[in-house]
Amino acid sequence: MFDITENLTMSQRSRDLKARFFDHTPAICLEAAVAKTQVYKETEGQTEILRRAKSFLRVCETKTITIQPGELIVGNAGRTGRCAVIHPELAALWLVEELDTIAFRAQDPYAITEEEKQCFREEIYPYWQGKTVEDFFKNQVPETALSILNVGGVIDSAIKYNCVPGDFVPDFPMMLEKGFDGVAALAEQGLAETDMARCHADYDKRAFLESVAITCKAMSTLAQRHAQACEDAAADADPERAAELKWTADNCRHIAHKPAETFGQAVQMVYFILIGLHIEGNAGGYSLGRLDQYLYPFYKADVDAGRMGDQDALDILEAFWVKTGEQIWYWCEEAAHHYAGFCAFQNICLGGTDRNNNDAVNELSYLMLQATIHLQMVQPSMSVRLSRKNPEDFFLKIAELIQTGSGFPSIHSDTVGIQTVMKKGVPPEVARDWAPIGCVEAQVPGKTYQWSSSGHYNLGAIVEFVFTNGVHRKSGEKIGLETGDPAEIKTFDEFERRIYAQIDYLFDQFNVIQNLLELLHSQHLQNPLASLLTSDCVANGKDLTRAGARYNSGPGMNGNGVADFIDSMNAVRHLVFEEKKLTMAQLAQALEADFEGHEPVRRLLNQTPYKWGNGNEQADAEGAKLFNYLIEKCRTYKGLFGNDKLPALYPVSSNVPQGIAIGALPSGRKAYTPLADGCSPCPGADIQGPTGVLRSLSTLPYPAIDGGTLLNMKFTPNSVEGETGQQRLSAFLKTFLDMDLFHIQFNVVGQKTLRCAQERPEDYKSLLIRVAGYSAYFVELSREVQDDIISRTIHDL
Repeated sequence: MFDITENLTMSQRSRDLKARFFDHTPAICLEAAVAKTQVYKETEGQTEILRRAKSFLRVCETKTITIQPGELIVGNAGRTGRCAVIHPELAALWLVEELDTIAFRAQDPYAITEEEKQCFREEIYPYWQGKTVEDFFKNQVPETALSILNVGGVIDSAIKYNCVPGDFVPDFPMMLEKGFDGVAALAEQGLAETDMARCHADYDKRAFLESVAITCKAMSTLAQRHAQACEDAAADADPERAAELKWTADNCRHIAHKPAETFGQAVQMVYFILIGLHIEGNAGGYSLGRLDQYLYPFYKADVDAGRMGDQDALDILEAFWVKTGEQIWYWCEEAAHHYAGFCAFQNICLGGTDRNNNDAVNELSYLMLQATIHLQMVQPSMSVRLSRKNPEDFFLKIAELIQTGSGFPSIHSDTVGIQTVMKKGVPPEVARDWAPIGCVEAQVPGKTYQWSSSGHYNLGAIVEFVFTNGVHRKSGEKIGLETGDPAEIKTFDEFERRIYAQIDYLFDQFNVIQNLLELLHSQHLQNPLASLLTSDCVANGKDLTRAGARYNSGPGMNGNGVADFIDSMNAVRHLVFEEKKLTMAQLAQALEADFEGHEPVRRLLNQTPYKWGNGNEQADAEGAKLFNYLIEKCRTYKGLFGNDKLPALYPVSSNVPQGIAIGALPSGRKAYTPLADGCSPCPGADIQGPTGVLRSLSTLPYPAIDGGTLLNMKFTPNSVEGETGQQRLSAFLKTFLDMDLFHIQFNVVGQKTLRCAQERPEDYKSLLIRVAGYSAYFVELSREVQDDIISRTIHDL
């Protein structure tokens, strides 16, 4: 396979669509909230899943349809691009409290009109007050766990009472084959087979299948309304634009009731499914999976029949890319710092191998990489499954994308990904079809119900609690385990026992929170659209949240501060108990004072030779001990359906607020500064170059950390520029594969550029940067997140 994109160009249409994207200020859209409130008032006493389906239908019947100039792919979840659809059944109190500040907050502000504020206060919130998942959660969670949540930054779980389950890849191949009417017919067939006279469970089954039929009708309605809007717009357009609108209208009208037959129809159906999910619920991680695989038959048929060339396919893809960027979710102010940058984590995965373990790279793999090179948009998130079986041209095309500095693509070892999914009980031939969703989490597309994360816990706080006898320095609250006076610790073994006792305590509280959230989702947040998009749910007659899917895993237990923890443990071992250059009392005093007046202590800590990310055996052994303990600890807990929970180590952007929540650490880190991101080394600690980082990271037992791991690296632009730079990157990626790491991603941007963007944000609106498992526009990040990115070690390759 050779790169087919050499003579393809970025069309003027794509340039215009990208420019117009930045005219959309992220905003609140209340249309769905108004419709949902009306339907819920009309349906008191009916089953929850039917009320959700009927409200979804009402939204699709009444929402604003906007057709923008030059679009080939149409639609939005809100009234127009970058409008967050508000779902009051999730959490309403925080929005009432933030109505007057949400447009001006530091991270992820959303525009809102005075009329919308009044509508929410007077029409929407009064109905939902006391009836939201957040209300149920806060009224039922035990006080001990709630006290940890309330201080912020030790355990953060707002994600799952602000959101519906979103961490999945729909079964796009099934939907493209059957269409909405085909799935509705399966539901009707199941309804005909129910027997409520003899089976109590068929009451729930009947409600679920009725909700599926209603939801399919809603999706057909959404497609038909867009077809009509395109035809109406064509009446006033010039002949060239009118022809385009007629093409789009025909695509929309066809897929309203029939399976997709052409490439354009397939892309439009995929996109309608995506916006349908954002209408159904607020969530990140609605991912597109192996787009180059399941769209390929449509591409090949159109090209072979002469209906489309590669330039046409690229234009359609680029139009689709821009539209995915227009879909955003929303958060309260506190939670926005954990998922900074308006990113919806709509992950696309390219390449890898197929079910027969052969190279899966095809023409669309290159076209999709080229679309991302051209546009450099915040979405879709671009990932690749990389295998030694993939051709060198594919490696070089990936390198070309890395050179843009956009932070794309995220690189995953195909072999390790397969092993990770098999750990969940998936057979090898099915596991070979895996795809990363959200940030870096592997699952089987279309067959899995998985909470990748129900929040983050703070490994740095665990170290802090041993030095404070369970007191959270910032708040003064005793929320950790009482493990005694640190000055009384006489051996490293005793210090380590106290550390791991704190882990046990925090994990127990995290699981109390997770278990309640799972129950509340099952009771109050069934999702007929997400369920009908998941194989086996319709056949089983069960929603995703009621064990309808074939594979169930999670929730994920996602840790922050890996490097801070490892470096702290090694510093205590080396300086206190081996070299005896410090006593525990001296170290505790220095940490309490944030090293003020104790600068020699901090210098000793920073000079400790055992730092994570340098391939040092002693440092890495401490990491191995931690990882194995977290894995074994997770195995002692089970999800709602008896499945294993997922150990996970990726931060999104929560390493920043979780760092701001805790004091100084023995790693030498100052108080209230960001933690290291993901599994990456502490900034400035990795002094043995990029291969030193890989050596340390290669010690992780990746298949067992099946919730996902994340490694950020930063290269100087001049070290990877040109054809020579592409070849260097290709060789480095092969080294990555040879060392059996799961994930790696890159920032390629100079420090001067980032500083200039901070000073003149209006000149850098389109500057993309890799935050964690996603990219975001640098100027849309808070100053704290920007500074964290700037602080990361930059390497020459």
